[in-house]
Amino acid sequence: MRRYSIQTKIVLPFLLLFALVAIALPLVAIEIFAWKYSEQFTRETEGWLDTIIETGYFEQNQEKLRRAYSVEIMIFGSDYTLNYNSLDRLSDEEQDWAHLADKMRLREVQERFENPDGTSITHDITLAGRPYKVFYLPLEFERFYCLLRPMDAIAEAKRTFTWYMLSIAILVMALVAFISQRIGKNLTNPIKVLVDSTERVATGDLDEQCELKTHDEIGDLAAAFNQMTRDLKQSRDQLIQAERLATAGKMSASFAHEIRNPLSSMRMLAQMMQKPEMSVEKHQQSLRYILEEIERIDTIVKGLMDFARPTALNLTQQPISPTLQAVLSLMEANLAHHQIQLVLDVSPETPEIQFDSDKLKQAFMNVVLNAMEAMPQGGKLMVSTFTKAENICIKVTDTGVGIPEEDLAHIFQPFFTRKTKGTGLGLANVKRIFEEHGGNVEIESTLGKGTEVLLWLPL
Repeated sequence: MRRYSIQTKIVLPFLLLFALVAIALPLVAIEIFAWKYSEQFTRETEGWLDTIIETGYFEQNQEKLRRAYSVEIMIFGSDYTLNYNSLDRLSDEEQDWAHLADKMRLREVQERFENPDGTSITHDITLAGRPYKVFYLPLEFERFYCLLRPMDAIAEAKRTFTWYMLSIAILVMALVAFISQRIGKNLTNPIKVLVDSTERVATGDLDEQCELKTHDEIGDLAAAFNQMTRDLKQSRDQLIQAERLATAGKMSASFAHEIRNPLSSMRMLAQMMQKPEMSVEKHQQSLRYILEEIERIDTIVKGLMDFARPTALNLTQQPISPTLQAVLSLMEANLAHHQIQLVLDVSPETPEIQFDSDKLKQAFMNVVLNAMEAMPQGGKLMVSTFTKAENICIKVTDTGVGIPEEDLAHIFQPFFTRKTKGTGLGLANVKRIFEEHGGNVEIESTLGKGTEVLLWLPL
């Protein structure tokens, strides 16, 4: 649907309304002018005829009458034949008496003479390309006397008046359009500024302030908009601060919970090692257990640091297939050891995209390791790629134990895990890495049937 600006909606109705009035009024005025002029013309000619009839002059010398009053004279017989004609510029068709009688409407005139109503009989006709007003008089022996008075002056005056009125109408319409456009612009420019400011705020720029100084309703709206933006920024900052504190508290609690068990084990082992009766073999075994717990704590700390302080991406334009192949080749032996069949459908002709190869390898390896852990008795791992709607997708499907439906809403939360030896940061880091690339991660799973992971990256 076509969108019209406010300025157009303001200017166009006024312009159309004025155009209608500016054209209709001159036409009405012209018709009134022509009608009044024609009435005066008729009354003046009828006065001449009364004088001519009273003196009987019109039957004596037609040529003198024609020159004296600048008229043309035609006399028709009772059978409508032309007995006299002072107009010598008629065409061949117009000189035909039958055609001329029809054009002069003599049958209608004869009926009017037979049933007079006390009014003069006149008609407007055009002969030889010239307009005339015809006045009819009855003669003896049922003849017709026709006095033709030219109406060139009326026609010329009507044309001149029409052009003058139309010229004035066009000039005034142009003036109205210009004034309406200026008025509309003065009204819409502040609105455009307000719309631009709104669009920038919608993109997240809450420092935007609408610079409008008009002292009207739009100025009040701009002031309210600026106040709303300031309040929104303050609320956002407070919300971010609260969210940061909540996240920090939650992560601290999760972190403390994750390292409490290793620390408890280490404390207990260290206390046991202080006993003098402990054998050397037991002493060495306790040391190994302590080192393993230290390694576990180090893994948790590294995962937390990767999640909390992500490094800058080293983006390179490259195809994604070699990166996936490198990870799968590295894990091929491990997959075979766990009796997991790898089904690969990675297109070698996938378009090149920008991504950090090391980060993507880390994320993809996490997804494959999760799939392996979900298939302790072996199974099938399917990896494929496809493009859809300006995105490229890496699909990883396993036939493992699946994820309970109540856990699907929490699997990307830091430290959330159902594994006995997991940190709960793997999928959280996978999602963060793909979101940093402008992509997304989607997981669908059915308990007892398997899990499907969709890793989306923009083209």
